[in-house]
Amino acid sequence: MHRFERTVSVLGRSQSTFQNYSRHVAAVSLHFGKIPTELDPEQIHDYLFYLQKKSKSPSQSYFKHTVYGLRFLLKSEGLSYDYLSLPEIKREKKLPVVFSKQEVWQIHA
Repeated sequence: MHRFERTVSVLGRSQSTFQNYSRHVAAVSLHFGKIPTELDPEQIHDYLFYLQKKSKSPSQSYFKHTVYGLRFLLKSEGLSYDYLSLPEIKREKKLPVVFSKQEVWQIHA
């Protein structure tokens, strides 16, 4: 846990990020009764699939935080992301909504 906290901190993340990620990693550990680095990729994928099916939220933030937490755990242990075959989290590339002057005046009218 110390290496995990150190890695999160050295990479410039906040204490709340460490707490959030460690909570998700702990949930994986409790689910299987062992630390995630002792699991095989199939077990991790089954757990992530379980999270997706359990979540009713379209953002799937719990799923994402679990993956991010596992990534930091692997990094703190000197292991590659391939060790657990973690999925890539795709970022949506949405353009910001920009209003014209006329639309801004209509909003304030």
